[in-house]
Amino acid sequence: MEKKSISPHFEERKTKNRVQNITCIRLILFLSFFCMASVVFGQQKKLSFKWENVPLSDVFNALEKADVYKFVFNYEDTKPYKVTFDVKEKTVFQILDTVFRDKPFSYKQEGIYIMIRRKEADVKRFVVKGKVTDEKGVPLPGVTVLLEGTNIGTATDSEGKFEMSVTREKGSLLLSFVGYKSQKVAYEADKAVSVKMEEEVTDLDEVVIRAYGTQNKKEMVSSITSIKADEMKELPSHSILSMLQGRLAGVDIVNQSGAPGSGGNRVAVRGYNSLMQEGATDGQPLYVVDGVPMFSFTSPVTGTNTLSDLDPSMIASVEILKDAAAAAIYGSRAGNGVVLITTKKGQAGKTKFSVNFSYTASFLPVTPEQTGGRLERMTKIYHMRNSLKTGYDYMNGLYFYPTSYEDAFNRGDGGYDGWWGNGFPDSAGENKVLQDSLNPFYNNQTNWYKYSFRTGKVINANIQASGGTDKIQYMIGAGYYDEKGIMLSSNYSRANLMVNLSARPAPILTATTQLYLGYMDKSRNLNNKGGNRGIEGMTVDPASQSTLFPGHGKIEDKFLEKINQTVTRNDNYRLIASLGLEFQLAKGLTLSGMGAVDYAQFNVNEFIPSNLDATQGQNLSMGQISRDISLMNENLLKYRIEGNIHTLEALLGMSISKEQGFENWGSGNGGASDNVYYYQGPGGIYYTESDKLTPRPRTDYRSNFNEKVMLSFFGRLSYNFKKRYIVEFAYRRDGSSTFGRNVRWANFPSVAVGWNFADEAFLENVAWLNSGKLRLSWGKSGQVFLDPYMAYGLMSKNGIFHGNPGMTSYNAVAPDLTWEKTKQYNVGLDLELFDYRLNVKFDYYNKLTYSLITDVPTFGDVQVMDSYKKNAGEISNEGIELELKADILRNTRIKWRSRLNISRNWNKLEKTFDGKDMMGNVLKRGLFGIYVFNDQGYYQNEKEVPVYYNNEGFPIYINKVYGETSGVVGEVKIEDVDGNGEIGNGDLYYIGSALPLAYGGWANEITWNNFDLNILFNYSLGRRMINAARYGTPMNIDGPMFRDLRKTTFWEKEGDLTDLPRVGASFVFPELRSNVERVNMLRLKQLTLGYNLPEKFNRKFYFSGIRLFITGENIWTWTNYSGTDPEVVDMDSGIDWGKAYPLPEKWTFGITLNF
Repeated sequence: MEKKSISPHFEERKTKNRVQNITCIRLILFLSFFCMASVVFGQQKKLSFKWENVPLSDVFNALEKADVYKFVFNYEDTKPYKVTFDVKEKTVFQILDTVFRDKPFSYKQEGIYIMIRRKEADVKRFVVKGKVTDEKGVPLPGVTVLLEGTNIGTATDSEGKFEMSVTREKGSLLLSFVGYKSQKVAYEADKAVSVKMEEEVTDLDEVVIRAYGTQNKKEMVSSITSIKADEMKELPSHSILSMLQGRLAGVDIVNQSGAPGSGGNRVAVRGYNSLMQEGATDGQPLYVVDGVPMFSFTSPVTGTNTLSDLDPSMIASVEILKDAAAAAIYGSRAGNGVVLITTKKGQAGKTKFSVNFSYTASFLPVTPEQTGGRLERMTKIYHMRNSLKTGYDYMNGLYFYPTSYEDAFNRGDGGYDGWWGNGFPDSAGENKVLQDSLNPFYNNQTNWYKYSFRTGKVINANIQASGGTDKIQYMIGAGYYDEKGIMLSSNYSRANLMVNLSARPAPILTATTQLYLGYMDKSRNLNNKGGNRGIEGMTVDPASQSTLFPGHGKIEDKFLEKINQTVTRNDNYRLIASLGLEFQLAKGLTLSGMGAVDYAQFNVNEFIPSNLDATQGQNLSMGQISRDISLMNENLLKYRIEGNIHTLEALLGMSISKEQGFENWGSGNGGASDNVYYYQGPGGIYYTESDKLTPRPRTDYRSNFNEKVMLSFFGRLSYNFKKRYIVEFAYRRDGSSTFGRNVRWANFPSVAVGWNFADEAFLENVAWLNSGKLRLSWGKSGQVFLDPYMAYGLMSKNGIFHGNPGMTSYNAVAPDLTWEKTKQYNVGLDLELFDYRLNVKFDYYNKLTYSLITDVPTFGDVQVMDSYKKNAGEISNEGIELELKADILRNTRIKWRSRLNISRNWNKLEKTFDGKDMMGNVLKRGLFGIYVFNDQGYYQNEKEVPVYYNNEGFPIYINKVYGETSGVVGEVKIEDVDGNGEIGNGDLYYIGSALPLAYGGWANEITWNNFDLNILFNYSLGRRMINAARYGTPMNIDGPMFRDLRKTTFWEKEGDLTDLPRVGASFVFPELRSNVERVNMLRLKQLTLGYNLPEKFNRKFYFSGIRLFITGENIWTWTNYSGTDPEVVDMDSGIDWGKAYPLPEKWTFGITLNF
């Protein structure tokens, strides 16, 4: 639909945006010149000192404090030397030249470091060599190796090896590495040292990624959940979301479709807090990749989710910012939570290569219980017989009930001996199919799932190279992923390249760049594009096709005809790029700037040949192009000073972003040839054979464009005292062109405090308590509109007036329409117990989302529009989260780590614009409500059927269902809740929510020698849902019957207590109270067995490591649900129609090579 802004403030907005852009450009230029000046100043800074008999170490310390350089030296070597001199207005290097004039030392600058060495002629050198591995014997690159008592050191290379020159023949080395215990080992010159590092049992020193920086875990006071790449490796998934499921407390991830590359994932961080109004919000969190907010949505053009563009093998870690204290600094985009994705980076050292290849076979795990063949035929014939109503004998003036084919025919409509069609499945020939049982064409028991599904496969390969020097580090990765889904014509492939570079061209300057290129192909049948969950590309639907037809020969060819002959191209392109500069202005003070772009393009072309057009015999060519681009500039000023007692950290930032969306769509009928897939024929009109009076356009075209700009200022201040008492403040102010002219700006503050109480003196003798921290936080965040013109008056095309296109109002001007806001309280407790064997993390949160976008109806006799948008609703989410980590077996040959999380959320609609229930939601109850009729058994006799007789004695039935079907003996008895004498929407009532009462996961890692076993379970408890396919199909004359009719009873006579009403019942709506199931599910989500080949074997082939693995996904499921898979059931309605794309069972075999 074409949209055009007619806001009288449009020009004003453009002028303001232009002024803002110019202002930002000036500010960026100013900061750049300021930084350049700082570099020059730092290099030429003049210093004055006067020293008398001062040790050399004091000289170096004084120079460090006065300038940006850091000194590395051997204290024992410099200890005997003292200096006396007076210098004025000299640079650091001039002072060093003076100091070392008569001393046996030299210096060398390496970046911001100045290395002090003894002159080679004065000291004898020794070589120390060695290798460092983990407990499994796998080499550890990047381990820091220091000579005890000095600053002399090095780091291990990609093979875990190190070598350095020392002045002592014997001594000790200190080794340290993140995640491992520091070790002290003795050495002798010219003898190889072998060190096996032990994993650290505590993660308090772990550095966690947070908004605009990093933070030591012990100092963290907000609620952030983190997961590293090693914890989710070797899963055969195209999407990072599938790999995160069940691993994170407070993050509910539901896979509602198993289609390759699909957007069937639903993600909720601490509950759902949106009414999902069109153009307002999709309820999804904000995704930030290496500091760049990215587009994350399911494309209505291609049906793919943009998160599938990212290669999971390139990801180093994922952090979820859950409470407002962590997310508020992202302001108006953080209302649904924030997901930080950090990609892998290079490290200094020898180039390391990693090659991974895997092959996956995927299977349809289970098919619905189904009755077919002869029993299907007999049940349907019985159904038809019971569906007949009384006829009227005009000769005798009497009503009669047909008991034979002749009576059925004399009844006037042919009864169940009619409906003569051509017998093909998509025609009205069901009766002929049922009664012609001697015809082999209609006498089958076909399992249509066999013809609809296949054994899928996935080929996944990637290569990564990383390394560098102290001045430049790099990580380059390329990947290829190709998946053939288990359902016919469902395919997805991706090719990607990622480059991460970090360089230090000057002592105080660091430059970084990230580049991600991706090409995705999801060519398929487009009937379900953007639907995300349903069956795609299928001409025959196993959920609606009778088993009586044959599944081979011409029938199979006919079913596959559309798939085989329809030509489809579905190409996606993705570019994410950024360039950043960081200047170290002084010790602890840095200034950085970054520019970034996120570009996504979706191209679709589909050609349907003329023989598939059953009415006109004309081919059809359709094409669509959609482009989205986001430009961002961000500038940060950071300061950190850390001491033994006080630590202060401050952040100031400014950000400006601009987003544009563009879409073109066109189609043409009647192209020149079925061999030319793109339309180049004439325009004009044509007429159909069935309607030769109505002109139809031969071509059609639509286009759309949108744009929005946001300017933001933000800051954060953190302070801690002895890392024991911690306080943190954050603030963000956002201005957006999206919102009404009266409410362009909004403020988002937050505050958090923490207390590491285990460091208190009165707890120092509590042996079982290793660490304990209490966290409190409060903050506000918001959610920006998806539709950039919702607050403005828009026009849309509407008919022809005097030969010219007409226009009409599309939506009302809303100058006060602004973002949805969320305020949240959080209380958290972190414990490390029993020599760090048990880690406990507990959080309680209470958040209220208000100013929800709501459609408010207009009142009065004459209105241009039926409704308008208003900030009116409120939703609350209250919940608890518990996460347990345990080292069950630690100091044994077999090691076992376990991680369990459970989350409970209470979700409520708190307020509406008029204080009444709205849009299928009930006040003070959970969202995604299920509405049902209150069924009260079956009508057992005629006396129970509500009826009255008119003056002529004819029965008039009341309680008709939606004004059509009347109650009949043996059918469902429905309560007339509103008492209007008719069963309709007014009799539906809220029975509960489709959201789970609790959800979570349980992960285990077991290692023995070179073997490791990883097991992951995920679960959900208390979801309500309705198995509509199982209830409705046994009483439906069309399609299959998803129930074992041998074990199913139908009502036949008064007093029967049965599974279903009588055969042929007219009321087949599944929305009945008795059909609602309270469903629990436990799934073995992942099982991985890996083996690292011995080091001796690896060396023979010049590898630093070889790993073999086998992984299973969706292996086993326990559930009390009567359907196939409760996870794929629609979350919005809770009704299972049996048409979702199943989650496949996958088995992957792979190898990883490191060299």
